[in-house]
Formats: sequence, structure tokens, C-alpha cells
Amino acid sequence: MPVQDRKVAVLVAGMHRSGTSLVTRLLSLVGCDLPATLMQPVPDNNEAGFWESPPVVDLNDEILASAGSRWDDWRAFDSDWYDSPVAGRFRERAVAVLREQFDDSRLFVLKDPRICRLMQFWVEAIGAIGAEPLVVSPIRNPLDVAASLQARDGIDPSAGCLIWLRHVLDTEKASRGLKRAYLRYETLFSDIHAIVDMLGATLGISWPRAVSVNAQIDLEEFIAPHLHHHATDDARILGNPRLSSWIVSSFEILDRWCREEMHEKDISKLGQIKGAFDTATPAFSRVVAVSEREISKRDGWLEGLGQTVAERDGRIEGL
Repeated sequence: MPVQDRKVAVLVAGMHRSGTSLVTRLLSLVGCDLPATLMQPVPDNNEAGFWESPPVVDLNDEILASAGSRWDDWRAFDSDWYDSPVAGRFRERAVAVLREQFDDSRLFVLKDPRICRLMQFWVEAIGAIGAEPLVVSPIRNPLDVAASLQARDGIDPSAGCLIWLRHVLDTEKASRGLKRAYLRYETLFSDIHAIVDMLGATLGISWPRAVSVNAQIDLEEFIAPHLHHHATDDARILGNPRLSSWIVSSFEILDRWCREEMHEKDISKLGQIKGAFDTATPAFSRVVAVSEREISKRDGWLEGLGQTVAERDGRIEGL
């Protein structure tokens, strides 16, 4: 295909709290079109902006819900869903959303951490509009991700690490055969020009714009140091006996890929870890589900008790 006829979609597929917003903003500054509709920044969450499309996020949430899942689920997405009657309707909607959000763009960036678990779906939708999918996966220390999820959503760190593992393993498996680039979250705070050059070379694409002085200033403001929370030394993961070997090994491999070429033995190892994780998940799922039901009952009881106390206080005050 001649270069001028090439249509490219850069999928930013990374775990929540791993720098996907920073990567998306960087790609927009070098010429990738952003969605027509952007999610508004949220104070004390992502003050500098998410750079993702609400229609895409909403569609992904609906897809996950239709399969009995949600954004913070660490269980494998049900592969039978792709052959179910509802899948075709969602594919049609995804194509419509892509055309609505990116019109006739020849180079655009699509970002939502949920894509990690729905990579196959979005690769098919992108192919349906005649675009070539490229994948960029930012990798962050899972302990930092877990700490960030706990601060933002109250998710227990042990569950946060499992969510991280699910996202990175699903992304790796589903992106095989595509041009893809891995980069560490921490490098986004250093040499921007080197990151742009690396992404271009790895993905085989020439960016329409260089990183201008103004663009670099914009990005430096966007990634101001106060936005970099929860910095943990990698040694705390690699030498942590309390962390699952699945998490340690996966992080070690993906961290190496951020600096070196990918090797077949690493891909095979990640496949083995994913297979073991998928096989073990059903046994864990029942225990977690029972616990969540008990917590939900308790929370409902406490809420009812609070309403009763409030009503009684109101009567007392009236008397």
C-alpha cells in the first residue's frame, strides 16, 4: 500500500493508572488525531485530562457488562462472547463510533484501558474501516498501579495487582502479530524526543509533526512532577516473596521489552502464565464472589440502619 493511502489507528492499550493519558497526549502532539468528543478532566483524579472518547468508554462498559464483566474485573473475558448474537450489534456500533469520532482521519489515536481486555474486538472494528492497528503499551510497576487504584477507587492492593496482571497479559496475547511498542511509564518524565523516535521506529511510522518547542512545553506542563504519584523501586517487586511469581515474571519480561527486543521464549513464558492464570481464575472467582455478596449485604444493612437512625433523630428533634 502506498504511504499516502495508508490509514493508521494507534491503540494505546495499557493498564489503568499506567500513563495511557500521557502517551495519548504525546501522540496527539506529533500528529495523531484525537477523538471528536473528549472526556472532561476530573479534579483529584486526572486533572490534566484523559484524552479518551466517552462514547468509546461507554461502549466498552456496555460490552463488558453484556459478558458479565466490568472494568476492574481480573477474570478472563469470556471468549464465547465473540460468537454470541449480541457481538454483531456491538461491532456495528463500534464501527459507527469510529467513523463519528475520527471521520476521515488517516492517523488517529484510540485510548481506553478497557481496550486491553477487548483488543480483538477493536482490532476487528478498526479493520472494518480500512485502518491498520498499531499498539502502544505503557508499563508501570504493578505495586504503583495498585497503590493508585487503592487511593482512587478503594481497591485492595492484592486485587489491584491481579487487575494489572489481567490487563497486561490479555494485551500481550491479543496484540501478537501486530506492530507494537512497549515503554515504561517512568520514561514519560524524561527524554520526550527519544520516546517519539523509538515509537516511530518500532511501529514503522513517520510522524507528521516533530516535537516543537511549544509542544514540548505543553507536554512538560501536562506531565508536571506533581502528577507522578506512588513511585516504587522495581526491586520491591522482583525480590518480593509475597507477590505471585506470575506478577513478578510478567513485570520482569515486559520491563525488559521496554528496553530490548522481544524474544520468542518470553512470549512463550507469558503465554504459559496466562494459561495458568485463566485456569486458576474460576476457583478464585467463587471465593471472591461469595465475599462480595456478603460485603454487599453488610453494606445494605448498614445503610438501612443509618436511615433508621436518621429518621429517629429527626423525630427526636421534632419532639
